[in-house]
Amino acid sequence: MSFTEDVIEQLKKLGFNEYQAKIYTALVGLGVATASEISQASGVPPNKVYSVIDTLKKRGLVLAQESDTSTNRYRPRSPDNVIKDIRNEYNSALKTTEEKLFALYERSKKAFIPEMWILRGSQAVFSKIKEMIMDANEAILIGIDSPFDLHLHGIDQVLKDAKGHLKSIKIITGEDGIDNPGEVNILNEMMEYTKIRVSDNFHAIWVIIDSREILQGTYAQLEGGIELGVMATWSDNQSFSELWQRFSDSLWEGAKPFKATKK
Repeated sequence: MSFTEDVIEQLKKLGFNEYQAKIYTALVGLGVATASEISQASGVPPNKVYSVIDTLKKRGLVLAQESDTSTNRYRPRSPDNVIKDIRNEYNSALKTTEEKLFALYERSKKAFIPEMWILRGSQAVFSKIKEMIMDANEAILIGIDSPFDLHLHGIDQVLKDAKGHLKSIKIITGEDGIDNPGEVNILNEMMEYTKIRVSDNFHAIWVIIDSREILQGTYAQLEGGIELGVMATWSDNQSFSELWQRFSDSLWEGAKPFKATKK
């Protein structure tokens, strides 16, 4: 893509149509030009040039030097002023849109019915966990049977990225979560931005954010130890989430600090 083609594509993203972008770009390059010269430089058909120029004139992007005795000539409004106006228009539109959409969303939340989803498979479960972490405003509590999954699915990195705006990140695991040197190493690295404790006989997956959303999962198995993969439920029922938060807080208080159990 040439330099000029790239400029035209960017102008289209700013609300110009194809012909408007081509003519304004050509005119900026020409400085002052007639409609015929603009058509030749821009590639816009001669029978379309005048109507497009009229549109650009109404938008204040093109100035005309009109004459009864000679061919009209046109010049562009300076790009710095054009971009400044576009930036102001977009900033104003974004601010207004954000305020009104937020007001609509807050109003519609009153009609929300708490949901419950069933998630099957590690990709679905851990993708939802990532989404929950990114939506958290203050606190995250994670219970995990296999800390290796936190690294395998990139949860550790998402938690690390979120640490700057969260007040609390806690992880609970069980004895099975620290019986492997690889998992111990993963937890060691996560100690930089999380608090970690170990609870006896822990075998589950759960994530609670801000006491308002809860994901509960398990590593499902058939009789005989045949793995079915990860299954989980997610709910944004706040009462249910708060109940689990109280249970999790109690479990946390009774768990041992990870440092005391490192191998």
